[in-house]
This record gives sequence, C-alpha cells and structure tokens, in this order.
Amino acid sequence: MDRPTDKAGGQPVPPAVGGWRQWLAAAGGGRTPPSGTARLVLLGLMVWLLVGVIFSASLYGQRVNVQVGDVAPKTVVAPFAAIDYASTAAARAAAARAVPPVYSTDPHVLTSAQQAAANDFQTITNLSADAAVPLAAREATASSAIPIGLPQSVWGEVLTLPPATLAGLSQDTNVILASVLGNGTGVRNTSTSLAEAKGFIGDLANTEEPDPGLRLFLTSLSTSLLKPNTFVNKTQTAVRRQAAEGAVPDVRIFKGQRVIVAGKVVTAGEVRALSALGLLNRGFDPAPLAGGFLFGLVLAAVEAGFLWGFRRQMARDWSRLLIWGVVTVLGLLAAQLLAQVPEAAFVIVPTAAILLATLVDPTVAIMTAAVLATATGLLSGTDLPTAAVAWFGSVAGVVGVSRLSNRHDVIRVGLLVGVVNLVTLLSLDFMSGAALVQVAVWQQLVWAFVDGALAAVLVVGSTPFLEAPFGIVSAVRLIELSGPNQPLLRKLLVEAPGTYLHSIMVGNLAEAATEAVGGDALLARVGAIYHDVGKLKRPYFFIDNQYGAENPHDKLAPSLSSLIIGSHVKDGVELARQHRLPDVIQQFIRQHHGTTVMRYFYEKARDLDTGEGVAEVDFRYEGPKPQTKEAAIVMLADASEATTRTLKNPNAQSIEQVVRRLIRERLEDGQLDEANLTLRDLDTVARTFTRVLTGVFHTRIEYPDPVLKEMERSQKRGDMGHESARRLRRVGGDGSSGPNSRPQ
Repeated sequence: MDRPTDKAGGQPVPPAVGGWRQWLAAAGGGRTPPSGTARLVLLGLMVWLLVGVIFSASLYGQRVNVQVGDVAPKTVVAPFAAIDYASTAAARAAAARAVPPVYSTDPHVLTSAQQAAANDFQTITNLSADAAVPLAAREATASSAIPIGLPQSVWGEVLTLPPATLAGLSQDTNVILASVLGNGTGVRNTSTSLAEAKGFIGDLANTEEPDPGLRLFLTSLSTSLLKPNTFVNKTQTAVRRQAAEGAVPDVRIFKGQRVIVAGKVVTAGEVRALSALGLLNRGFDPAPLAGGFLFGLVLAAVEAGFLWGFRRQMARDWSRLLIWGVVTVLGLLAAQLLAQVPEAAFVIVPTAAILLATLVDPTVAIMTAAVLATATGLLSGTDLPTAAVAWFGSVAGVVGVSRLSNRHDVIRVGLLVGVVNLVTLLSLDFMSGAALVQVAVWQQLVWAFVDGALAAVLVVGSTPFLEAPFGIVSAVRLIELSGPNQPLLRKLLVEAPGTYLHSIMVGNLAEAATEAVGGDALLARVGAIYHDVGKLKRPYFFIDNQYGAENPHDKLAPSLSSLIIGSHVKDGVELARQHRLPDVIQQFIRQHHGTTVMRYFYEKARDLDTGEGVAEVDFRYEGPKPQTKEAAIVMLADASEATTRTLKNPNAQSIEQVVRRLIRERLEDGQLDEANLTLRDLDTVARTFTRVLTGVFHTRIEYPDPVLKEMERSQKRGDMGHESARRLRRVGGDGSSGPNSRPQ
C-alpha cells in the first residue's frame, strides 16, 4: 500500500490535489517544505510538543488539592491500577522490624573459658603442693595470679584442700561453664543476658558446693571466666528480614477503587494513594510537566528513528509525513477526550492503524499502533491487557487492508478487527480467571467486537478528508477510480472502445508484473487504465480505434502525424485535470511513453527526406521518463501489448522474443534510468508479460467436423453441460471471438 505522491518529474502540482502543499509553500514565503532529515526533525518536534501538551494537560487536570485531615471536596476514583509504593514500603519495613535478630553461638568461647579454668587450677595445685613456702605468701601469689576478688581467708582454705577436692572443684567449674555457655541460647552480649548468666552461675554453685567459702570461690572463678558467646548473625538476620519484606504483597490501588469520598476526612493512607496515582495537587509540580514532555520526546524519537532506519524514503514525502503526525496526535487527543471510556482504545488505535496503512505505509502503521496502544493505555487509564487487545486488533486491520478490491472490503476488515478484539480479550479473561457470568465482562466483550466495526466506519468516513488536503491517494480511492462507471472511463469505452480494451489489457499486465517485483500493483493497474485517455480527443487517428478503416496518417506528413500522436499525452493530462484525477495518476499519463521515439513516423520521414535531414529529437515524446517502477512497468506493458497484437503467430516463443526486445530497447534508450527497477526485476517483468500474453493470444484449436458432431451428440445426452456445439465452433473453430479477431 505504498502510495508514491508528487513525483511529477518537474511538472506542477494540479490545484485540485496540491492545495495543502501550496498553502505550506505560501506560508513559508513561497519556499517549499524542508527535505530529508530536516523534514523528519521538524515533524518530530511538532509531534513532541503536541504529545507533551496532551500528556501534561491530562496529568494536571485530574489532580486534587487535599491534605491529611481535610474534608474531601469530591470523590476520586482510581483511573487505573497502581501500586502505593509509600504504603508498601511502610508495611514491609514493619514486617522487617517484627523479625527478631538471628543469634549464632561461638563454640570457641566455651573452649577458651574451660582452658583458662584448667590453667587457673593448675596454678592453684602448684601453690598448694609447695609446702616450703609460707601459706601467707602463697595466698598473696594466688590472689595476684588469679584476680577474682577472693578474701585471703578463702584463698587459704582453697590452698589447703587435698588434691582430690581441688580436682572436684575443677570439674564443677567446667560443668558450670558448660551449663551457662553451652545451653541453647548461650550468653548474648547484653547486660541483661550477662546478669542472667551470673545469676545462673550462682545457682549452680549453690547446688554443687555446700561450703560457703568454696561456694564463693567457685562462683567468683566461674564468673571471671564468663564471656558472651552468642552474637547477632547479621547475614542471617538480613536474609530473614528480606524474606519477611518479600512476603508482604504490594499495596495495590485497583482500577475503579474509591480513593477519597466526598465529605469524608482524608487520611494519610488516602493521601499516599493519591500521590501514587499522580492525582495529588501540591501546587506547581514540574514532575507531570517534565514527565509528559519526556514521554512525548520518547514517543516522537521512537517513531522518527523507525522511519529513518526502515522507511527513509518517507522523509522525502512531506504529505505522508504530515498525515503520520496528524493521525498520531489525533489518536492521542481522542484517547484523552475519551479517558473515562476504557473500551475507546479498541476503536481509536485500530482506526489510526488502518488509516496509516491505507494512506502511508503498513509497516509504519503497525509500529505506530504499538506506540499508540501504550500511550492510549496511559492516557485513558486502561491496563496492559486492554492495550494488547487494541494492538492485536490494529495488526489484524493492517493485514486486512493489504488486499482491498472494493470499498466494502473495509467493512469486512472492520469485522475482522472486531473478531480479533473479541477473541484476544476473551483469552485474556480466561487467563486472568475473570468470571464470565458477570455482566460487565460481557459488556466489554461486546464493545470489543462493535468497536472493530466502528473503526471501519470511521476509516471510510475520514479517509476522503485526509486524502484531498494532503494529496494522498488511498487504495479505496484507487479502487473507485478503476470502476467502469467513472465518467472518463465511460467516455473512453463509448468513444474509443479499442483504446479502452487496450488499456484494460495493459492494466492486467502491469498489475501482474508489478506485484511480481514487489511494487504497488493496484496503483499500476489504475495508472495503466488511464494512461491513454488522451486519445479521446482524436480517437480515429489511433489504430486501436480504426477497425480496418482508412488510416488518416497515410495522407499526412510524418511530422504532422508525430505531433498528433504525441499530443495524446498532453491531451490526457488536460482531461485528467478536468476530471480531477489525482496527480499520481496523471504521472502515468505523462510518463507512459517517456522520451521514446515514434519510430514508424521517424523512419517514414527519413524515407521521404529530400536532403534537409531529419532530427530524431523532433519525433520523441516530451516525457518525462518514468520516475517509479510502476510507471516504468506500465510503459513496458503498453508497448508489449500493442506489439504482440501485430504478431501473425503469437506463440509463447515469439511473444517472449518481442517482450524482451522491447525491454532491451527501452533500457538501451535510457528510458528506465530514473525508475528503481533492477535487471532482476526486468527479467521478472519479461517472464510475467510472456505468461499473461501467451494466455491471451495463444492460437485457438480448430476442432474437426467429426469431433464437433460427437460434441453435439454428447450435448443431447447431457454430457457437455450447457455449452452448445455452436458455441464450441464459434470459440474454437474460426476464432472469431478470440483476441486474434480484434482490430489492429
């Protein structure tokens, strides 16, 4: 559906279709619109500014000015689902605080304490066994070596104990330390835990030792060896607290949920919810403004980058660039105006996509539909599934309009969009577990289907308003132009029937070949149908319409004949303007002969030359040469069809020879220099022409009389269906109704 526009080869744009571009030129002081990158940048800036304004206005218009403790001035309903991040963070922090710290016990502390106790008892044992030293001296040594704050009298009692009793005290110390430090919780590094451990040591000492002095020794020694052995495990604590935070679900604000209710006091949680939705008015807040323009910048940059990377030729087509920008902005504006109707996305996005597919480019339409679906979801507050349905419906619409044969096909495309919308939404409802018994669910499904048909109606109704101002010719317009009820075609059929039949045949050839090389087949067919309308001015001067009558050129000078024949191009352009044919169709009329030589009259003039000389340039068409592959293919189809009709024995071999010779001559003459056709394309064109022309001009089989008689008997028996022997003889016998009987 790639519609070339305004490739006029230097010819002026007719007022009927060039009004918008002429207005642009006038607004710029007579200057034409910028070209290439400048066009894309200019339009990108325009789209960015407009999208930024739309988004910023949308965000500012929905906000309310309330604080905690205020009475809500109105009821605010969440336009879309969102997460209250502030409340979620508070809930998760509370859950993390509720998780107690994880403690880990260090076994080396108990081992170290028991080793220290063993060392102390070894010192006591050594001092107790050294009887040569006075007891008072040994008491002082013990008090200094083991500073546990015992009185001298207690040390004297301990140092005079028998070895067995000392060994028992050592064992009791180990038991106490193991009981205190080796239990399930150990001793934590807190004053409370240490106090509890010391009390526990006293209780154990009372249990183990009845003697007050020895009990004091046991308690003091064990307490001096006591150290915290249980500490906070920061890693494990963090893991458990993170797990607790992760177990807390997001505090969600559901679409349609009442955030504040008119007349009720606003709470802190409601203020957080408004803030999460971006609906809290805090005076001038640059965030919505910056966000809206930043999103607009991203949107415009993505689309401009796509065009520059994959559809760079559009940068040279100001009309299509403008239509792309206008449809994009209007789609977003419609989404803003219908923000309270979520189902509007089902019709807005497909309508924009189908319009762009028919007026600009299908690939651009699909890309723009994806951007619009996302942006429309943000503006209207719809969720992601709604945007997905809108985009899938848009893709179906773009695919559907790629093969249009009449205006009613657009309605069928709308029904296709509706079905895709319906099936996609239904599948999403199934996946999300939506209750299909709910009336609201079925209402949305019905709207999804109806919106598809409504999109088609909007496309049909709005296309003419976009075609005329921008000089774009849509597929629907081309289909209308190809109808036999068009006034100019009816006139051609009545006044120049031979030319009409020739044009139809050229259209069939051009359509088949253009489709084979990936061009716009519909445009080529319609351009071919109108390429010879200039012959209406003097139809009897063209062999198509002479039907065996006297050829007037036999009595004219070759120079005059060439002027008459060549004038059918200018006459055709004039008729096309009078009937307000689009400029893109007029280009086929201008370019279908290029600057080729009217060989017959040129050679005739050379034969009649009296010595003055004959200039070849005087017998060339004015041109221009074909500027597009479609126009070039129409030129080749025109020459191939006309020449093939002159063959006496038009078999496949002779037809192919004629076609390839004509293509070679046009190529060597430079007629295809300005058309984007490769040698591979030309080979494809030649093969396609040969196939189609062979099917039309092949020799008919002449059935012998015995065969015809047998056919008549079969007809009487009912074996031949409804075909009569007369019909068989007329078609297959003398060939009078075949193409070979057409006047040359």
